[in-house]
Amino acid sequence: MVLAGSGVNGGGGICAARHLANRNLKVRLCLSNPEYLDEVPAFQRHVFHSTPGKELALSDLGGEPVDLIIDAIIGYSLRSSPRCAALQMIRWANDRSVPVLSLDVPSGVDATTGQSAGEYIRASQTLTLALPKTGLVPKKTGELFLADIGIPAAVYHKMGLQFENPFGSEYLIRLKPAMS
Repeated sequence: MVLAGSGVNGGGGICAARHLANRNLKVRLCLSNPEYLDEVPAFQRHVFHSTPGKELALSDLGGEPVDLIIDAIIGYSLRSSPRCAALQMIRWANDRSVPVLSLDVPSGVDATTGQSAGEYIRASQTLTLALPKTGLVPKKTGELFLADIGIPAAVYHKMGLQFENPFGSEYLIRLKPAMS
C-alpha cells in the first residue's frame, strides 16, 4: 500500500508504486488529495494508471489487507502538524502491524529538527535521498538507508561539501546512528 501526498514526496511514492506494479506486485495507491496534485505527482498518477496497480479512495482503506506500507504523504516540506486526509492516513498506517517504509522522512517529522508537532508515521525503515537530513533520528526513522539518486559530485562540491561518493557501486547504503 502506497500512501501518497500531493507534493514532491507524493510524486516519488506514486513513481515507486508504478515501478512495483510493473514488477507484478499487487500494489494499491491511496492519495491524500487527488484533486489537488502538483505537476509531478499528477504526471506520475497518470502513468500509474497504465499499470496493473489499483488506486483506492481514502474511505476504501479500512479492510484492505497489506504486507508493507510505503509512506510518501508528507516529505521534508512539513509546515505544521498533519491534519485532514494526511492525519487519517498516518493513523491508519500506525494502526497496522506491518512494516512501514518512509520515503525521505517519516510523515509528520520535521526533517531538520526531528521534532513532530502532532502525530507522525512510526516508520520501520526510512529511505532518505541524496543526503541524510539532520532530523532523521533513530527513534523516529527506524532503520535508516541512504539512496543514490544520481546527483553529480560537482553539485555537492558547489554546496561546499567535500566528500567522496559514499555509494561506490551500490545504490543504497545503510546508515548507522552516530554514537553520542
